[in-house]
Amino acid sequence: MGLASALTRRMAFGRRMILIDVLALLAGIAGGLGAVLFRKAISFFELVFRGHLSTAVASLSGSEALALALMPVVGGLIIGPIVARVAPETRGHGVPEVMEAVLVRGGRIRARVAAVKVLVSSITIGSGGSAGREGPIAQIGASLGSLLGRLARLDAHDTRLLVACGLSAGIAGTFNAPLGGALFGMEVLLRNVGPFDAIPIILASVVGASTASIFLGQKPSFVIPHVPQWTPAEIPVYIIHGVIIGLIAVAWVKLFYNVEELFSRLPLPLHVKPALGGLVAGILLALLPAYGIGGVGYEGVEMALLGALPVALLVLLASAKMVATAFTIGSGGSGGVFAPSLYIGSMVGGALGAAYAYIAPDIVGDTLGYTLAGMAALFAGAAQAPLNVIVMIPEMSGSYSLIPPIMASASSSFLVAWMLLRGSSIYTIKLERRGLQVRMFSSFILDSVKVGEVMTKRVVTVPDDTPLSFLEVMFEENPYGGYPVVDRRTGDLVGIVTRTDLERARKRLPRDRLDGMRVIDIATRDLVVAYPDETVREALAKMKRRGVSRLPVVDRGNERRLVGIITVRDLVKAYELAFEREEAGETQGSGGASD
Repeated sequence: MGLASALTRRMAFGRRMILIDVLALLAGIAGGLGAVLFRKAISFFELVFRGHLSTAVASLSGSEALALALMPVVGGLIIGPIVARVAPETRGHGVPEVMEAVLVRGGRIRARVAAVKVLVSSITIGSGGSAGREGPIAQIGASLGSLLGRLARLDAHDTRLLVACGLSAGIAGTFNAPLGGALFGMEVLLRNVGPFDAIPIILASVVGASTASIFLGQKPSFVIPHVPQWTPAEIPVYIIHGVIIGLIAVAWVKLFYNVEELFSRLPLPLHVKPALGGLVAGILLALLPAYGIGGVGYEGVEMALLGALPVALLVLLASAKMVATAFTIGSGGSGGVFAPSLYIGSMVGGALGAAYAYIAPDIVGDTLGYTLAGMAALFAGAAQAPLNVIVMIPEMSGSYSLIPPIMASASSSFLVAWMLLRGSSIYTIKLERRGLQVRMFSSFILDSVKVGEVMTKRVVTVPDDTPLSFLEVMFEENPYGGYPVVDRRTGDLVGIVTRTDLERARKRLPRDRLDGMRVIDIATRDLVVAYPDETVREALAKMKRRGVSRLPVVDRGNERRLVGIITVRDLVKAYELAFEREEAGETQGSGGASD
C-alpha cells in the first residue's frame, strides 16, 4: 500500500512538473516577444520625441538644448495621468511591484500591467528620461507569467514560479543573456530556489533569449575593444575596487530613495510630478547631450569601455546619471535601475582603473577590466545580487575571461553594501517602506502562512484590576511567559504583562507596596500587535524589532478586540504548515487580481 501511494505521488508530481515546464516554455515565448515589443516601442518614441518633436521645438525656439531639456517634461506630462488613473503599480522601476505581488498576492498581477508598462516606460525612456529596460521588462514578463498561471488555474506556489519564468525570459530576451536572466529571477525575485523550480526558470530564459534573438539578433549588449587582460597580482586590487564601489552603491541607493521621499512629500498632484522630475533629467541631458545621460545610456557605457573619456568627465557623468535617474524614477516615471547602475559603475570603474594604473603601473596594465568590474560591483552592491552580475556582465560583453576579477569586485561590493544597508537593497527598500519586511536571500516560507492560521485562539487573559499577588500565583502554576490584560468591564485589550514586568516590579518596589498594586500598574500599555490577515513573517519582524516573544492578535477594524495571541512557539507551527503546503503544492495566496 505504501509503495502504491508513493508511486501515485511521484506520478502526480511528474505530471505537475511537465505542466509547469510547458507553461514555462510559453512564458519564455511571451517574455521574449514582450522584450522585442518593448525595445521597438522605445525606438518608436525616441524617434517621436528626440527626432520629430525635438526638431520642431528647436526650429521654433532656435535652441537645441532647450528642445532636449523639454522632451522628458513632455513625456512626464503624458505618462503621469496614465499611471495615476489606469495602473498605479507601473510607477517606478517595476521589480519591487513584482516582488510585492509574489510576497502577498500569490503572484497575481493585473493583466493590464503589461500593456500599460510597455507604454509608460517606453515614453519615459524614449523622451529622454533616465531609466533602464530591466525593471519594465521584468514587470511585463512577470505579468504575462501571472496571466498564464491564472488561465491554468495554478496554485500560488506555481503561479509565483511562472511569474519568475516570465520575468527571467523578459530580461534574458532584452539583454541576450539567458543565464543572467535566469539568475535574476532566482536570486532577486524568488531568492531561494530548489532544482525542480530552477528548471522551468532556466527553460523560460533560454526560450526568451532565443525568441528575442530572432528579431533583435544575437550580438552582445556591449562591444568591447579587446579581451581584457588581468594577472593574479591584480586580485587584491579588484577586491579594493569592489569595496570602494560598494560605498558608492550605498550612496546611490540612499540618493535614489531620498529623492523619492522628497517627491512623495511635495504637495502636487501625482500626475504632475513625473514632469517635474523629467525637467531635472532634461536639464542634465541638455548640458551633457552626447553621453547617454538620457534614456538607457548604453552609448555612454560604450564610450567608457573604449577608454574614450577623461577621468574628470567619467566622474561627472556618473554623478549626473545618478541624479537624472533618481529624479526620473523617483518622481513617478517608469523605468528600471539596472542600466543606470551599469552606467554609473562603468564610469566610476573606469576612473578608478585609471587611478590604479597611475598609482601601481607595474601591477595594473589593462584598465578595461576595472570598467567592466565596476559595472558588476555597482549593481551587486545596490541590488544585493552578486551572482546575477558575475554571470550577466560577461554575457553582455562577451568577456568570460574576466569572471574571476568580477567575482572579487562584486563579492566585496556586496558585503560592504550589505553591512551598510543592513540587508536591504534598491529593490527592497520600497517594499519595506510599505511595511513588507523583505531581505535578500530569505525564503518565502513564512510569507505563505497568515497569523490567523497558527495563532492561539483560546487566550488566557488577566483582568486589569487583578492583584499582583494573584498574578504571582498564575506565573508559578502556568508555563506562560505573559498574559494579555483586558478591561474587566468591557473585555477590551488594554495591555500585556510578562514575567519580566513582575520581576522588575519586585526589584524596584518594597513588598508592602506591591501588595496594594494591580496588574494594570505594571503592564505594558504601549502595545505592538499582530493582525490575523498579516503574514507570520511580518509578525516575526515586529517581535524582533520590539525584542518580545509574543504578540496579542487583534481585529484590524478594532484594535481593542483580542482574537488570539502568537508566540515564538507558534512559529514552529507556521514552518510545519508552510513545508506541508510546499510539499503538497497547496501554498495559498491572498487573493487574485483581476484586470
